[in-house]
Amino acid sequence: MRTRLLHVLGLVLTGGLTLVAVVGAVLQWWWLVVLAVMALGSATFLVALDADRRVRELRSYVRTQVASIDTSGGRAAPSKEDVVGTVRALQAQYTGRLDRMQDTLEASLRRRDEHG
Repeated sequence: MRTRLLHVLGLVLTGGLTLVAVVGAVLQWWWLVVLAVMALGSATFLVALDADRRVRELRSYVRTQVASIDTSGGRAAPSKEDVVGTVRALQAQYTGRLDRMQDTLEASLRRRDEHG
């Protein structure tokens, strides 16, 4: 609701200042035109400053929220035994693959020698 009210207020203020500038130009009251344009420029500057402040606050809020995220997913850190066990399992898989590759290579060489 507050944001909508600010938008409406901003539109009314912008329309009013534009109307004052146009009326000043028609009446050739250049001081009124300059005054309206300066007020509109100042309002635009203040809105830009507020937007910049909000972006900076949002950045720090997001950084704080990201830093507070628990990346472990509620799990305990792996112990040394878990890591050693995993490495041994990977070594066994790798050794098994190498053994199968060696057997396949030897069988291929035997077939080649038999076929001449």
